[in-house]
Amino acid sequence: MKAAVYRDKRLVVETVSDPHPAADEIVLRVSYCAICGSDTHRYALAMMSPGTIMGHEYAGVVVEVGKEVRTWKVGDRVTRSGGRPSPGRDLPSLPPRFSAKERGFLPQRPGAYAEYLAVPADKVMAVPRELPDLEASLIEPLTVAVHMVRASRLRLGDTAVVLGAGPIGLFALQCAFLAGASRVWVSEVNPARRGVAAALGATETFDPACVPLVQEIVRRTEVGADVAFECAGARPTLQQALELVKWGGQVMVVSLAWEPVDCFPVEWVGREVEMKACYAHLNSEWNMALSLMEQGRIRTQPMVSRVIDLDDIDSTFRELLRPGTELTQVVVKCR
Repeated sequence: MKAAVYRDKRLVVETVSDPHPAADEIVLRVSYCAICGSDTHRYALAMMSPGTIMGHEYAGVVVEVGKEVRTWKVGDRVTRSGGRPSPGRDLPSLPPRFSAKERGFLPQRPGAYAEYLAVPADKVMAVPRELPDLEASLIEPLTVAVHMVRASRLRLGDTAVVLGAGPIGLFALQCAFLAGASRVWVSEVNPARRGVAAALGATETFDPACVPLVQEIVRRTEVGADVAFECAGARPTLQQALELVKWGGQVMVVSLAWEPVDCFPVEWVGREVEMKACYAHLNSEWNMALSLMEQGRIRTQPMVSRVIDLDDIDSTFRELLRPGTELTQVVVKCR
């Protein structure tokens, strides 16, 4: 089969061996795999072991099942999930001193930038009949946004600011409204992504390179926003988020900043601002995200800027990393 393999700071499309299922696994013919921002950062910073096949936002069709698998059959359409929720243990299994920065060097299974993928049978969920595979491949970033908004203190009528209009930020925008926010502003330097945020219903969008973001939010709210969702990970965005919330406000940090960022506590400590980190998702939230998408309460258009073939993946990674890119979400057609 063809797969995009990470070698010498590039993604090289190679012919590799087809996967075969272990007793508790299934093999998928991958339909689509969305490109995640964490993959592009690990690609750019060489934070990935050579020979790795990346790709973890996928949907596909079952083509082979292991001898112990009873839950799936050939022809079933599935997408990634976190696994079956267990009573009292809904968290993903991560090492106690887990570092997201080092994750690319941890042992990992081959990913879905490939024609076929072997996965444990309990790590996928069925795609509803009405939901296209392309949309189903975006369940994972939606689940991250669902987890972040559910973990926040956002309440009916509150105001919120989303910093960064990448895929997770755009899903967070929609989830914040679904959770009851009365107004949700979006801060994003990229004009194309600001346009997508506006199309998805943002109350207003700001270019923080051109306007004083904190002052603009305070002017509109008098006291500051109730919650800020930091989805950008740029040098100034954490400090901006901490400054723009009100007394006792909350900042949810989901972004993975790969370099030191600004943090000047004297500007916000006196208002007893809460900062909370948020990573990945609970297993139960995969089903919530899938249900929201199935019901049409979440829009994936106009988020998807381009659908590419596997052969175009390396050049597209480079384009996504360009500061002025017009791309927001790119999905790889793998079949």
